[in-house]
Amino acid sequence: MNAYSAKSDSERLETTPSLPGRPAASSGAERRYWIQLSDINWWIVLFVYTIGAVLTAGTVYTSGLAQGSNMPYGYPLLWEFTGHYTIFALVPLMVLGFSRLPIRRQNWYWTVPAHLLISVIFGVIHTLLMLLTRRGVYSLLGLGVYDYGQMGYRFLMEYHKQFIHYWLVYAVLRVMAHYRESREQERRAAALELKTSELQRELAQVQLQALRSQLNPHFLFNTLNMVSSVMYEDVDRADHMLSALSRMLRMSLEKDLATSVSLRRELEFVRCAMELIKARFGERVLFDIECSNADEDVMVPSLILHTLIENAIKHHDLEREPVIRVQARIVRKESMLTLDVLDNGPGIEDVSSAMNSGVGLSNTRQRLHALYGEEYQFEIKNRPEGGLHVHLGIPLTAEPPLVAL
Repeated sequence: MNAYSAKSDSERLETTPSLPGRPAASSGAERRYWIQLSDINWWIVLFVYTIGAVLTAGTVYTSGLAQGSNMPYGYPLLWEFTGHYTIFALVPLMVLGFSRLPIRRQNWYWTVPAHLLISVIFGVIHTLLMLLTRRGVYSLLGLGVYDYGQMGYRFLMEYHKQFIHYWLVYAVLRVMAHYRESREQERRAAALELKTSELQRELAQVQLQALRSQLNPHFLFNTLNMVSSVMYEDVDRADHMLSALSRMLRMSLEKDLATSVSLRRELEFVRCAMELIKARFGERVLFDIECSNADEDVMVPSLILHTLIENAIKHHDLEREPVIRVQARIVRKESMLTLDVLDNGPGIEDVSSAMNSGVGLSNTRQRLHALYGEEYQFEIKNRPEGGLHVHLGIPLTAEPPLVAL
């Protein structure tokens, strides 16, 4: 009785004319999940009624034995099988009636009386069917004439059981319909969640590409400005810078297809960039990178470390401090990878403004949010001895989960 067919939703939408002065018996949206004849495995239903006939026949027989009756077991078996099978024959009509006249909050005041009347008609028909089938079987088996007693009392007696059975069938169908609706809503919710996840990922990819398209030209312009500043003073140094720039661009193009790279690959890019910067500043720039080799397989957002180091150099005041010192410390702490970049520059007067304005820091914050949602750390503070301390913390994952900004 719980086996469903694969009918489409559109096939279940049927129209029911409205009764004069009353709302429609059922709307398509509500009847959409109601159980139809084709949704039911009638073999299972027949099996249930067969088991019921056997059990009730046993009850009648043992009750007779308890009262001293010597009635053969075949009689109660015949009575109960004819009773159960005739009601089984009427179940399809009940299913059709329930599907076309469901009880709702808006129409209960007339659908409940209508069902009570239908249950009475159902009871009369069932009692007559039992009478006819039992007389037919008695005659066929040569058992004499079946005596059903006073029919008026029989109709009343049987209706007590038929009334319970009628509403029991309605309750079972109602539960099945509710189960179907719940499963369909779960399926739709899962499909919607999957679609939303896919759209969020696509949106985050587009946003990240937009951010990187802003970042890469920013880096390129800074580098070309450095080359132009020394090319007339030292051709060999300018040539070395262009060679380093060529290698960096090649690595950058390889990264363009990925939102994240291994820390090892990121460090290679940073060291190449440091060569280019050293070619310009010489001994006036000092770099120090602390990182365990065991941590270099961790995935990090591409260009994330380079952006912070470049930002530190860009905002350094050589007149105040002639030597640029930049230190990067990378440490694995439980489920987080922390990246700390410290410099000896002038620091920042307004930290919140720097987080939302400058290309380097604002891009970094937006990329981290696009990749990790709220599962990241990004802090900026001025060092007591002078300079800036930028702290990042990102989850240790094989590939950052994209979320929409």
